[in-house]
Amino acid sequence: MTRAKAGAAPTSRDTGSQRALRQLNTRKVVDTLSRAGAQTQANLARLTGLSAGTISNIVRDLVDEGRVVTSSVIASGRRSAMVSLVPDPRIVVGLDVGRRHMRVLASDTSHRVFGRIVEPIGADLSPELAFAQARTMIDSLQAEYRIPENQLVQVGISVPASVDPTTGRVVQGSVLPHWAGMDLTRLATEILRIPAIIENDASLGALAQLTFGSHPTDGTVIYIKVASGIGTGIAVNGKVYRSKSGLNGEIGHIQIFDGGEVCYCGNRGCLETLASSRRIVADLAHVRRDTNMTLDDVIAGAHADDPTVRRILSEAGSALGRIVATLANIFGPDAVVLGGPLAPAGDSFLTPVVHAARQHALPAAVANTTFSLSTFGDEDEVRGACALALQKVSES
Repeated sequence: MTRAKAGAAPTSRDTGSQRALRQLNTRKVVDTLSRAGAQTQANLARLTGLSAGTISNIVRDLVDEGRVVTSSVIASGRRSAMVSLVPDPRIVVGLDVGRRHMRVLASDTSHRVFGRIVEPIGADLSPELAFAQARTMIDSLQAEYRIPENQLVQVGISVPASVDPTTGRVVQGSVLPHWAGMDLTRLATEILRIPAIIENDASLGALAQLTFGSHPTDGTVIYIKVASGIGTGIAVNGKVYRSKSGLNGEIGHIQIFDGGEVCYCGNRGCLETLASSRRIVADLAHVRRDTNMTLDDVIAGAHADDPTVRRILSEAGSALGRIVATLANIFGPDAVVLGGPLAPAGDSFLTPVVHAARQHALPAAVANTTFSLSTFGDEDEVRGACALALQKVSES
């Protein structure tokens, strides 16, 4: 067998292999920035598994090609180079369809979001009318930011129900009865005139934490949306868990005890009958003997340190914390994030959740877990819808 002499020029095969490896590593860096947004070079090395030297060389080449820009930041007390993609002309849209609202938000490929629009909708609005209203909202966004139609390349849609990942059909007819059984992906694409992709709202809440938040993309993040229903999205190593059936994360229908109030799923004693925003408002209305109580009254009472509100939130938070403990024992999460319309209640709700979770979980399962409230306010789901659309664009 002939061996190359020391110091001899590399063969064309060697050069080709090195070039292919470099292209592969460059693609890995670009994909990471597309998925996770701007990162320091140290974080890029950790997320991609590449050496610091390799990252430095790739970033330098990408800067020369005009594909990324760098800026100096302070991270963990040290000066670091923050790397971000140079946005291309493509724009994606996130659409959050709630039970009584719709939100629209746009994002460029560098993860810069803009153009927030919120409008009320009727509880029984058909998908045809909902998407037609959404198209009008998108038209307003386009006009304000002067976005040509051909730059709108993808729309991600969040719905408060489990969705079949292949057909875009709502799995549970009890949640959105007027939407069940319909090919929502096709319908949305036709009416919005933009390629559409649809996902459950809690799953997109988890994706928003990964894409736009400060949580690690190489760990496990559990996002819990507490609204009139309770659902969870679970992200592992930068990807949101999705089942083939589309039904996952429905922790609101875990039975806490036998008996109790009947849940809309047909069982009794489900978590939603104890800890949903609907239950909390009903409890406050019962105590105050005022049927006009709203979630705003609950949040105001929490901020005012009202003892009745604190007691109601403590009981609800404790029930939720027991389920969080079970999730922690299964996943050993790096982070648990509470979101949804009840999140503004703050520590009055978060503290009992954390206390119960730590009390009932295996100590090792939550030893390194951070518990927090989402910092995105009411934008968790619409940001997640943007992130879903960005993922789809990056894969094309």
